[in-house]
Amino acid sequence: MQSYEKAVMMAFVLIFLAFGFWNGKQRANRLYENGYWTTGIVVERGTDYKGRLAFNYEFYVDGKRYFNQASGIGIRPGAYQEFIGKSLPVIYNSKDPSENDMSLRPGDFSSHGRELPDSLFWILDCVEK
Repeated sequence: MQSYEKAVMMAFVLIFLAFGFWNGKQRANRLYENGYWTTGIVVERGTDYKGRLAFNYEFYVDGKRYFNQASGIGIRPGAYQEFIGKSLPVIYNSKDPSENDMSLRPGDFSSHGRELPDSLFWILDCVEK
């Protein structure tokens, strides 16, 4: 491969990564600016596209059911069953509820400017220390 081909390939990769980062920030901004909170239910254990632990959840907005998946990274493998059937907070974009995040770990709450509620302290026993 010629050096200019390598440079073009590297530029393409950097543009792709920058776009992914920018898109993620835009989504986070929309959740922050248009975010409403509701309660969702963890319906089952899942796996993400890399085969890692995830949780499938559902919630309702104006009578319409929405599904999504929350990352289980940081949850102890033996503790995942503690989450199945539990109600947990979900933040969603009021203009597009398909953009949403469920708060599973203490860091999820703090990233949205909230504290872990006393009623969810059981989560502390489920996360990796």
